[in-house]
Parts: sequence; C-alpha cells; structure tokens
Amino acid sequence: GLMMKNRITLPIVILILIISYFFIPKTNVNYDMTMYLPSDSMTKEGMDILVDEFGEESTIQIMIMDIEPDDLLSLKAELIQVDNVDKVIWLDNYVDLSTVPIEYIDPTILGTFYADGDALITIVFDVNSYEISLDDSINSLTNILIDYTIHMRGEPLLNSSTREVAENEIMKIMLLLIPLILFLLFISSHAWIEPLLIVIALGFAAVFNLITNGLLPSVSFITMTMSLALQLALSIDYALFIIHRYYEERNSNNAKDASKLALKHSIRPITISALTTIAGFSALMLMRFTIGMDIALVLSKGILFSYLSTILIMPILLVWFDSLITKTKHRVFFPSLKNVVKFQIKAKYFLLPLLLITLVLGFFIQRNTDYLFGQSSNANVDSTLNVDREIINDAFDQYNQMVILIPNESVSQEVSLVNNLIINENILSVNALVTQVNPDIPRESLPVELTSYYIGEEYSRIIINTSIYEESEALYYFSDSLKAIVSNDYDEFYIVGQASSVSDIKNSIENQGVWILLITILAVGLVVGIIFKSIKIPIILIGIIMSAIWFNMSFLVLRDIQIIYIGYLIVMSIQLGATIDYAVLLTNRYLEERKTKNKEEAMITAFASSSISIIISGTILTIAGYVEGLFSKVDSVSRIGQLLGSGALISLIMILLFLPAMLLIFDKYIIKKDKKNLQ
Repeated sequence: GLMMKNRITLPIVILILIISYFFIPKTNVNYDMTMYLPSDSMTKEGMDILVDEFGEESTIQIMIMDIEPDDLLSLKAELIQVDNVDKVIWLDNYVDLSTVPIEYIDPTILGTFYADGDALITIVFDVNSYEISLDDSINSLTNILIDYTIHMRGEPLLNSSTREVAENEIMKIMLLLIPLILFLLFISSHAWIEPLLIVIALGFAAVFNLITNGLLPSVSFITMTMSLALQLALSIDYALFIIHRYYEERNSNNAKDASKLALKHSIRPITISALTTIAGFSALMLMRFTIGMDIALVLSKGILFSYLSTILIMPILLVWFDSLITKTKHRVFFPSLKNVVKFQIKAKYFLLPLLLITLVLGFFIQRNTDYLFGQSSNANVDSTLNVDREIINDAFDQYNQMVILIPNESVSQEVSLVNNLIINENILSVNALVTQVNPDIPRESLPVELTSYYIGEEYSRIIINTSIYEESEALYYFSDSLKAIVSNDYDEFYIVGQASSVSDIKNSIENQGVWILLITILAVGLVVGIIFKSIKIPIILIGIIMSAIWFNMSFLVLRDIQIIYIGYLIVMSIQLGATIDYAVLLTNRYLEERKTKNKEEAMITAFASSSISIIISGTILTIAGYVEGLFSKVDSVSRIGQLLGSGALISLIMILLFLPAMLLIFDKYIIKKDKKNLQ
C-alpha cells in the first residue's frame, strides 16, 4: 500500500498548498510594539482614551533651510492640502505676523520656530504613525518643498523606514542563508541529490507556514523577519535523522522497506525534537507582553508543518529518488569523530566536575545581565534619519513628546500641575491650554478650534517635550518621577509616550522572566521524561543545556553587551527547546545500542552514527543566527540573531563535550534493570 499512498500524498499536499494560497488572506504585518502591551497597562489604557477623546494623530517636524517668513506662509497653504494632513503649525499660529514684525517677537517664542533663517514647522496628521498611507503624504510634502533643503524627524518616518528595511530583509537573509545551508548539507551528505530532497520537503513546510500566517490577526515584523530562517534551521535535523537512517537500512533492504524502516526508527527522535521545540515556545505564550505569543505561534506552527512534511513527504521522496541517490553517492567529506569518544571514555570523571563548575559559574555571572526593554533600538535604520534628527536637535530643541491625560476637573489644578512640570530639568517645554492662554479667561469664550485641541469630553491633554529618549536608568527614573509629579495633583491620570511604554514593557515582563524559565524547563523536561520514561534523563540533558544558556549569557555580561529582554526569552526558549534535540538523538541511539552492547561500545556506535546529524543541525542553527545577527538592519532582530548564533554554538560544543561522559557515568541509573546480564 506504500506506493499507492505515495501516489496520493504528494498531489494532495500540492493541491492543499495551491488552495490555501488563493483562499488564505494576505498576512497583516504589524510594526506597532505597543499593540502587545497588556491591556491593563497605563500606556495601553491611555492610548485608547487619547484616540477616543482626540482622534488618531501623529506628527512630523520639517526644518526648512534659508526661507523667508512670507514664502513659508504661502507654502503652508499648499502643505495643508496634502492627504492626511490636519494642521501645519508654525509661528503664525501663535503671533499675528501681518501686524508684528519678526524682529519684535519674544525671542523665546521665535526660537522654537525660526532660527538663523531656518524654519521648523510641525505637520499634524489625522492618522496614527503606523498608517501606511503616510508614506505618500510625506512624499507629497517633500515634493512641495522641493526647492528647499529640508531635514525631517518624527515617528512616522522611523516606522516607515523600519517597514522598508523589514520588507527587503526576508529575501536578503534567505538568499544568504540557503546557499550556506546547501553547502553544509553537500559536504555532510552521502549523495549529491540529498540536500535537494531536504530543501523540497522543508520548502513545502516553509511555504505553508508563510501562507497560514494570513489566518492570524497580524504578525509582528520581528517575527516575520526571523521566522523563515529559524523554521528551516530548527527543523533541518528532522530530515537529516530520517535520511541518515535510510542509508543504514538501505544496505540490507530494498528502497520501499528501507524507507519504512527509516521512518519507523527515526519517528521517535523526530517527534521528541518537534515536541521539545514546541514545548520550549509554550512559556512564551504565557507572557503578558504578547509579542511572546506572536513569535511562539508562528514558530510552533512552522515546526508542526516541518514535522508533518518530514514524516509524510520525506519517505516518499526517498523511494522516488532512490536510483538517483544511489547514482549520486559520493564519499563523505566529514571527519570521523571516533577520537572524541575515546577521549571522553578516558576523561569522564574529569568532565563531571567541569560541567558542574560551568553550570554554577554561569548561573551567578548571568544574573548581572544588562537588559533593554524598549523598541527605542528598533531601527538601527539608515543613518539619514539619525543625521537629520541631530541637525534639527542642534538648531532647535530635542523632540520627544509625551502626553499626559488628566480628568477635566479644575483649571487651578491644571495650572498647579503645569508649574510643577516646568521645573523638572528633563522637561524642555510644556504645552497645555493654560500655557497658551491666560487661565483666568473663561474657557467657553475661547475659540473652539483652540480648546478642542486640548480638552476632550472627559479628559484634557498636556503635551510635554523631554530631552530623554535613549533607553537607560535615567529614562526609567524620569518615567517614575513624572508619575510622582502628576499624582501630586491628580489621583487618576495617564501618561502616553516612549518613556512610559518602555517602563510598562519592563514592568510587564521583568518579573515574569523566572516563571518563563521554570515553565520552559518543566515543559521540555516533561516531554523528554515521558518519551524516555525516565526522570533522570531529562535532568542530565537539561542540566547540560542550561549550563550552555547561562554560559552564553555570561559571555555577554563579561563583554558588557546589553540584551533586549524579549530577545533573551526567545533565545532561551529556542536554545532549550531546539538544541536539546541533539542531546535526545544521541541519548536515544545510546539506549538502543545498549540493548546489545556494553557501555563503551554502545557509546562509540551511538556517537559515530548521530554526531554528523548533530553537528550539521547545530552549525546550521548557528549560521542562521549569525546571518540574522550580522546582516539584519533591524536592531532587535540583529541582537536576537547574534545571541542565538552564539547560543546554538555553545550548546553544540557542550553536548558533544559533556553528554557522552554523563551518559557513561550515570549509565546504571538510566538503563533498565533487566539488562544486568549484559554487564
């Protein structure tokens, strides 16, 4: 029945693929990290109130070099016509320029709009800063100002360049990664056709994963940029397990039987590998900062597709291409690692204390890691943006806006708050209704376009400009002191802006880290324990991987490198869930060989037969991490990549170095008692 099954399975898979391509909606990529904040965080609640009371908005500032005030006023009339533009704010909104000559204007007011012949205008859009149509609006604005040299700053520009970078990135990274993976597979293969079979089988899985992302409400750009490379790197070992087993079985069987036997013998390690990887992600799903869920869902789905295509499609490909496999066989260019095992058999009692020292030292050093929580480092984006920002910062003030929302209670309370804000050294300016007009004038007699900007139905807004925008202790401190200032005058208030959202992210995930680590260890340990029906095996395997994780972190502490916290959680989940596969493969083979051989012989055979798969998978995951790390222009992706690359490499070395010795030392505790007659 296998041939019959062969003829049906592949066409069905292709059919499903084509149908899903046409019927599953296109993926909605999300660039707004605040979307993942817990719904009860201050930033999230404040943002909702802001939109309810004042509508969506975002701003950019444009500095126009060498322009006469009169020319600017006539350009303003054109700029306001551009799509999405709600207001164009300049000096004339505050001073009547038709009656007051520029030289008589109060220099403190003038200096924020006009300096040395250069003007700074603020464009207010009526959509939020992630709106894609803003790209066109900004192009139209720059076209109107085509005769002038201009510099721009503001969040929509950052978001737009992050989008551009991320969209080009997936292809760029795959074009770098796939040749590298193919090269590694070629040198480790037994037949030239082998790497192509792996790429076909996993290619199906990757395409399925990309298409079905359309079923999710949205996928974050960080997940989109990383998931394809990671899915390949995390599941390539499934294909290797089955192919390597196929060669062994093919020596004494025909293609069909060899394929069946290969599946039968490798389905256990493949299943454990897929389950441990998914278990590694399970804790991310419980994060309050729900980007964890976003990454975990997309990657778990990818692993599941890879698993299915390995056990359904790979056996068929092996039978179909059997003659080509035989024809394209070549000698393996991979060194035999017999000496490694011999060294371990001799040095096993020296390796045990070494592992324990690594574990304990790593644990204590990694506790000093310096984490980053924000997305401030989102875009290590094209430097023109940064250069522009610096030019404007030098001529005018820094521009990092935050909004404080307070209930519409009394004007005197608002005056008191504004006075307390003005004295804070980190606040450059305060913009509220009471700073625009004399607070004694009754509000109902003021023009409505002025009051409606500051006063909503239930809340008023005060806009402050702060000099702090790099994430640091100073930023957390400022965020806390701002809350303290406002709470002197108000019981209920909301603060919205980068400093508050970074603090919110920090508060929502920092205290979850320990739990996430424990849940990840338990979930992975449970999978390994159930499948091996043992309590001791998971303890040995997880001990080795945890020492690799902590060693990886300590390495960064000693080099004084900051780590994005969410990146640390992702890498830990991947490193624990994925690199334990290598340990599982070796352990599984050792237990199998141990049924008929003594300890040393069993280990020599197990190591010889599984070390190639382990080294290839580990190297591919390392390369995938480093390719993302070195070539990604998105800062968070690049940092996660580097952490993952070094993590995979350390895990690989530690498994090859310590695991054989640990299995030999603890042999009598993990081998079932009825094997006594073998001793």
